[in-house]
Amino acid sequence: MSETTPEPIPPNWPVIATILGVLFVAGGLIYGLSQDVGLLVVGILGVGVCLAVGWWLGAETTTAHLETQRLAEAAQTGGMRTSGMGRLDDTRDAIRFARAAIEASPDPVLIIDQNGRLVGTNQASRDRYSIDPGQSRFSAVIRRPNLVEAVDEVFATGESRTLSVESRVPVDRYERVSIAAFSVDSSRFVLMSVQDETEARMSERMRADFLANASHELRTPLAGIIGFIETLRGPAREDEAARDRFLEIMHLQADRMSRLISDLLSLSRIELNEHVAPTARSDFTAAVQEIVESLPPDKQSRIRFAPDGDPLWVIGDWDEIQQIAANLIDNALKYGGADSPVKIKLNGWLDRETALRLAMRDWEGASRLPLTSPELERDRLYCTLRVEDAGPGIARQHLPRLSERFYRVEETATGKSGTGLGLAIVKHIVNRHRGGLVVESEQGRGTAFAVYLPQPFELEPARSEPSLTPA
Repeated sequence: MSETTPEPIPPNWPVIATILGVLFVAGGLIYGLSQDVGLLVVGILGVGVCLAVGWWLGAETTTAHLETQRLAEAAQTGGMRTSGMGRLDDTRDAIRFARAAIEASPDPVLIIDQNGRLVGTNQASRDRYSIDPGQSRFSAVIRRPNLVEAVDEVFATGESRTLSVESRVPVDRYERVSIAAFSVDSSRFVLMSVQDETEARMSERMRADFLANASHELRTPLAGIIGFIETLRGPAREDEAARDRFLEIMHLQADRMSRLISDLLSLSRIELNEHVAPTARSDFTAAVQEIVESLPPDKQSRIRFAPDGDPLWVIGDWDEIQQIAANLIDNALKYGGADSPVKIKLNGWLDRETALRLAMRDWEGASRLPLTSPELERDRLYCTLRVEDAGPGIARQHLPRLSERFYRVEETATGKSGTGLGLAIVKHIVNRHRGGLVVESEQGRGTAFAVYLPQPFELEPARSEPSLTPA
């Protein structure tokens, strides 16, 4: 910043004339009294020096006073010019403070200005609504007309609002949204906070569903066991062969009830956390290999699985992806026939279109259907697991209901033990993992179920072609 050069002060001629007049009068008095020229000169010089010193001191005082007055006026004028900028700086400081405050919140929080722009978000909101750095319009991020209208209403009235919001895609989600207005100087903003109530709602529904399902599904085996007990206490009391046969049936029914309770608890637990996507990394190849190796020798001999040894990483929970593989393999062994082979294929690092093609478009002329599909995610890579049996196949009209609880196709389920929850469990696990589940079936040829799960970008191998495991 350059210094300002003070303007020169013009000569003050009246003062100069007065000084000269004083000198003239003083000189006349001195010469008239003394009649001595030397004394006259000394007297005039003395009076001149006194007047000069007095003039200099007065000028310095006056200059300092004027300078002080000028600085005061400049400060006042400058303050008037920058008052608008000061208010703007205050507004920006307030927004920066609000951004820092909401970043610490574990719940999604957004700040919207009067023009509908997002001026503040926290990490939770960016993750929840997939907000890109370039997105600034609130209506482009929140595609729910009722929320956009509520924000507009709060801007107009200044009154806070609370809404309950339900989402069904990709999974059930229940949220409570609070919207409130606040002002900074003359600018109005709206703060929207989102509280996730899914766990509480799902816990309540889980208890109700568990009681309803357990009471309904346990009624039949319990009635059978009670009937056999009454028979053993009566007509078959002394019949040893009947007693052994009835005890074996009772054991099977009790085992079925135990598996039913276990499956119901497992399904309820998965549904409770279905809205929370996993973040762990698990090797799908190792998970499937471990399930195959845990099978009895007679079942292992029917499995056709030849992994290439390379890990296929997925974003998923180890226990749950093992449960996917176990349920699909168990279904194929159960419904594929006594001695028919079961083929397992694993493919990795595929784009969505390729993953779908390998998962459900392997048989010409077969019926096929997606049972659940993830939201479209740009550039996401997937790993597919396809399990094929050589059983009788499933008619097309049954395909949409295969993942429903307790749904069983009678012509294929006759004589097969099961709870009817295996595919329902797979579907909810796949939903939680933000993946897809598909079925392909042809009567007389067999049925294939396949899942595809997202893979982590950071673990992708340095190769351009997908890894394909031979059947």
